[in-house]
Amino acid sequence: MKPAPVLLALALACGKALAADTPQIIQRMLAAADVLSYRGHVVQIEGDQAQSLHILHRAGADGGFDRVRSLQGTYWELRRQGQNCRIALSTVRPAHDEALVAAAFASLLPRRLQKLAEFYEFAPVGSGRLADHAADFTLARPRDQFRFAYLLGTDSATGLLLKASLIDNQGKVLRQVFFVDLELVQTLDDAEWLQEAGSSPAKLQWTEHTLGQRPSADAIPWTIGTLPPGFGVSGYIRRQSPDSGQDVEQLTISDGLATVSVFIDSPAPGEQSLLGAGRVQAMPAFGARLDGRQVTALGAAPMATLQQVVKALMPVAPASLATPAASPAISGAPP
Repeated sequence: MKPAPVLLALALACGKALAADTPQIIQRMLAAADVLSYRGHVVQIEGDQAQSLHILHRAGADGGFDRVRSLQGTYWELRRQGQNCRIALSTVRPAHDEALVAAAFASLLPRRLQKLAEFYEFAPVGSGRLADHAADFTLARPRDQFRFAYLLGTDSATGLLLKASLIDNQGKVLRQVFFVDLELVQTLDDAEWLQEAGSSPAKLQWTEHTLGQRPSADAIPWTIGTLPPGFGVSGYIRRQSPDSGQDVEQLTISDGLATVSVFIDSPAPGEQSLLGAGRVQAMPAFGARLDGRQVTALGAAPMATLQQVVKALMPVAPASLATPAASPAISGAPP
């Protein structure tokens, strides 16, 4: 097998056709995920929540192969090849792209950034060390009001993404994920790759998930108007609230990096609901009333994004009724 610098040079040479559209930092991150194999430990921090992960990565096309498992709390495991993921959980619950991208961030986040490169400008902001590797830092600054910035730390020698921090408009770090140790290897043999974790439960529920898969429009009882540029519907579910027993709808709106969850329910008489801008457990949120229903959007996104997502919603009219010419009035939204 050729040394990593040689493989990276070959990969970058093959990617020269993308140079006009893809910033060099993204080209290097993409090439590193394709040609490098490694093992390491990763920490994710969001608010006051943290988790640690063990990751194995094999080189390969389309970001290679990842095997990630949790090291604390409820056990879970992710096995990824390209856009196809197998997720093992001790209890069945929906998998979301954002969580999977965070788990295998060095492989997947650069691909999401590549698709959204037109919405960011990339500027070098210094150097330092991460996971005992010399690192370069780059600020991905949004060009519009619908996204937050990313601070990216990449391995100086290979371009591999070592750390990604999501930063709001006030400079506060909302979420970060980073390697605490990283070992680049020539290859990962099958014995290591297939080894089962000693801490994994005897019974796991395995589910299949395809990254970037969009739900059918027919399955969503809402008309979606104009969303912020680059955003689209990535999920829809309806379930019963464990507290009230009432049905709660959840729409997931995403640009591939930022995810906004929209919860729609019928508030009980006298129930206090969020109207206008606010926060839910330190997460930016925006609430409004739509045809008597409470609509609450929250996510690690600017308030302008949350507002436009809520404004874009309109219930689908019953088949026996004509579709109204105008959207229903939304209370709580600015003019």
